[in-house]
Amino acid sequence: MRRRFLPLLVAVAVAGTLAGGAAAAWTLHGSGGGAALAKTLSAGNAPAGAVTGHKVKVTWTASSYTNGGVAAAGYIIKRYNASTGVVQTILSACTGTIVGLTCTESSVPSGTWQYTVTPATANWRGPESPKSAVVTV
Repeated sequence: MRRRFLPLLVAVAVAGTLAGGAAAAWTLHGSGGGAALAKTLSAGNAPAGAVTGHKVKVTWTASSYTNGGVAAAGYIIKRYNASTGVVQTILSACTGTIVGLTCTESSVPSGTWQYTVTPATANWRGPESPKSAVVTV
């Protein structure tokens, strides 16, 4: 008895994080055909910091994927000691993934600081931005 197999359309989406904020997806069709798509999340854009007392308002422009232009869903903010380059503990208003293009860090200790922004989408991260100009609190 001879069996006939009909080609099946099988779609498998596999997503992973590659170096430098790259992401990849693969789609398989039937028995052996397929397609691949790679896209990268652009580096964060250098933020700016505006100081009022012990508050620093950090602002930046959106980053997006190079293939399709979809904007990043959020951003991770870091603060560095401007003298030593050591990353500092960021305070609550700017922790986690920030959805939007601004955050205000309150109760910032006196000193000189620089900020960076890393675009983030789901489990993907783009490259960290250049450091901001030095802000003095």
